[in-house]
Amino acid sequence: MKRTVAHAAFLAVLLAVAAAAFEAQPVSQEGAALEPGDTFSDTLSSGELGPEMVVVPAGTFRMGCVSGVECNENELPVREVTIPWRFAVSKYVVTLDEFVRFLRSGAQPGYKQHEPGRSPAGWVSWSDARAYAEWLSEETGEEYRLLSEAEWEYVSRAGSTTPYPWGEEFGTNRANCWACADEFRFSAPVGQFPPNAWGLHDMQGNGWEWVEDCWNDSYEGAPSDGSAWLEGDCSQHVIRGGSWRDGPKEMRSAFRFPLAERSGFRGESFRVARELAP
Repeated sequence: MKRTVAHAAFLAVLLAVAAAAFEAQPVSQEGAALEPGDTFSDTLSSGELGPEMVVVPAGTFRMGCVSGVECNENELPVREVTIPWRFAVSKYVVTLDEFVRFLRSGAQPGYKQHEPGRSPAGWVSWSDARAYAEWLSEETGEEYRLLSEAEWEYVSRAGSTTPYPWGEEFGTNRANCWACADEFRFSAPVGQFPPNAWGLHDMQGNGWEWVEDCWNDSYEGAPSDGSAWLEGDCSQHVIRGGSWRDGPKEMRSAFRFPLAERSGFRGESFRVARELAP
C-alpha cells in the first residue's frame, strides 16, 4: 500500500513538472490551430516576445470609397478584392519599445528617436519599416512583412462598409486626432481607444501607417487578390489611417495618401503582418 501511494505521489510530481515545462514553452503557432481572433507573440532570439499578433480570416470585400461619402478620385473605382489566406496582423502599430529593441540589435536605420515607450514609433521611413520586418523574420524564423494596401483596408474595415469602421458618424473618443475630443495633444500610447471588430487598435488616427504598395492615382489595374501593387510611382508609397494631427476625413477606411519613403512629413508609423501556414 505504501509503495502504491509513493508511486502515485511520484507520478503526480512528474506530471506537475511536465505541465509546468509545457506552460513555460512558447506555443508553436504553425502547429497550433489558430482561429481568427486568436492572439500570440513569437519569441525573439533574446527570449523576449515580439509584437502581439491577431489572426484575421480570409475573405472578400469591396475596396475603395464604398460609402460614397467624401470620396477622392484615388479611392475609385470600387472593386472586389479577395484575401485568399488567413494571416496575422500586429494588434498595435509597432511601438517605440519594440523599435528601439531593433535599433539596439545593431541595425542602424536612419532613425533619430531612441527613447523607449508605448507610443507609436513615429517618423519611420518606409525602408526602415521594411528593415524592421526583415529583422523580425530573422529573429523569429517566421515570415514578417508590411501589409499590402488591400490587406490594410480589409483589416481596417473588419467587415464594415461605412466611412469609419464604427459607423456612419465620426463621433468622439474613437481615435486620436485633432478633432477627436480626446485627452492627447500628440501621439498617444497604443491601445487607448476601443479596438475594431477584429480586435485591432488604432487603425484610425495616432500615426499614419506605411503599407508595401507603390503609389497609383486610382485603382484601375490594381491586383484583386490582396497582394501589394508593386507597379506605378515607386518613388512614393502608400500611407493609411491618419494621425494625431489629422481630421475626420483622413480617418475614413478608404482614405489613402502618397509619400516619399524618407520624407518624415507626417510622423509615419507602421504595423506588421505575419504569414501563417495554410
